Amino acid sequence: MEKDDAPADNNNDTTENSPPAPIEPEAAETVAPEKVPPTMAENKARPSTNAKKWAPLWPLIVVLLVALVGIAGVAYLWQQSQLSATALDTRLAAVSERIDSQDSQARSLQRSLDRLDAKLSQNKQQQQADLKQIQQQLDQQQQRLLALSTTSRDDWLLAEAEYLIQLANQRLLMSKEMHGALGLLKAADDVIRELDDSALFPVRAALAKNIAALRSATKLDVEGLYLALAAVAIEADKLRLFEPPMLKLEAETVAQPEDWQQRLQQGAQAAWQKLRNYIKYHRRDEKYTPRLAPEYEAAVRQNVRLMFEQAQMAMLAGKQSLYQDSLGKARQWLQSYYTLDEAATAAVLAMVQELQQQTVAITVPDISSSRRELKAYIEQRHQRPTVEVPADQGGEQ
Repeated sequence: MEKDDAPADNNNDTTENSPPAPIEPEAAETVAPEKVPPTMAENKARPSTNAKKWAPLWPLIVVLLVALVGIAGVAYLWQQSQLSATALDTRLAAVSERIDSQDSQARSLQRSLDRLDAKLSQNKQQQQADLKQIQQQLDQQQQRLLALSTTSRDDWLLAEAEYLIQLANQRLLMSKEMHGALGLLKAADDVIRELDDSALFPVRAALAKNIAALRSATKLDVEGLYLALAAVAIEADKLRLFEPPMLKLEAETVAQPEDWQQRLQQGAQAAWQKLRNYIKYHRRDEKYTPRLAPEYEAAVRQNVRLMFEQAQMAMLAGKQSLYQDSLGKARQWLQSYYTLDEAATAAVLAMVQELQQQTVAITVPDISSSRRELKAYIEQRHQRPTVEVPADQGGEQ
C-alpha cells in the first residue's frame, strides 16, 4: 500500500492543479472484497491525503471569506451612511426651522424697532413743540412781570375800565340786559374821567355814543315778562277741565189718579218723558264739539304748560314769531277744552292775549366801539422805544 501510494504522491506533486484520476470499475471491484483493517501508517497518511485534496480550494475559500467580509463591511458602512444622512437631514431641517424662526423674530424685532423709532420721533417732535410752547409762555410771563413791575395807578384804572366795558358787552349780548349794560358803561366813563388824559378823548366819545344808543333802544323787562308768563301758566293749570257726572235723585210726588182717564193720561206722560230721555237732538247750524275723555286731561294740561314754557324760552331768545305762536296755541287749547268755568277761562284768555301783544324781538345796539378805542389806547401806551446798549457797555456790564 505504501508503494501504491508513493506514485500517487508523486503524481500529486507533479500535477498539483490537475483533478484526481477516476478509478476504474474493475480495480474497484477487485479491491472492494478485500476488507483489511487499516494500519496505523495508513491512518496517519490519510489526513495528509485529505489536506492535499482540499489544498486547491483554500484560496477560493479565503477569497469568498474576504468577499463576505467586504460585503458585510460595505453594507455596514452603507447603513451607517444612511443613518448619518438621515440624522444630517433631521439636523438640517431643525437648523432650517430655527433659521426661519430667527428670521421671523428678526423681522418682528425690526418692525418693533421701526414702531419704536417712529414713536420716539413723534415724542421728540411733541416734546419740542411743548418746549416751544413753554418757552412762549415763559416769555409772556416775563413780559407780564415786566409790565407789572412798571405798572402805575393809571394802568390799573385803564384795566378796570376795560373790564367794565367788556362786562357790559357780555351782558348785552348774552341776556340783553340794557339797564345793567348802561350802568357799567357809565361806571367805565367815570373811571376814565379820573385819568384826566387828553388822549382818552376818542374813548370817551365812543362811550358817549354807546350810552346814548342804549338809552334810545327799546327796553324790555325780561324778568317781569318771564314771571308774568309763569303766573298765567299757574292760573291756567287751576282751571277745571273735566267734571265727573253726578247722579241726582229727586223724589217725585205722584198724585193718585181718581179715575181711569187720569191714570191713562199719567201713564202716557211718563212714557213720553222716558222716551225723551233716550233721544237727544242738536241743531245743524251749530258746530259739534266732542267732549274730552277723562283719561286725556293730564295730556291737555301738560300741552298747555309746555306752550307757556316755550313762550318763555322764545322771549329769552328774542324770537317774536315763536313767542306769539306758542301763546296762540295755548289760547287755542284753552278755548277748545276749558269750557266748564267760562268766566275764569275768559280771564286767563285775556291775560294771554295781553302777553301775546308784547314785543320780545329787540334790536341790540352795538357798543363795541368804546372797547376798541380803549384797547388801541392801551397798546399805544405800552409801546415803548427800545434803547440799544453799546457793545462796550454791554461788555462792562
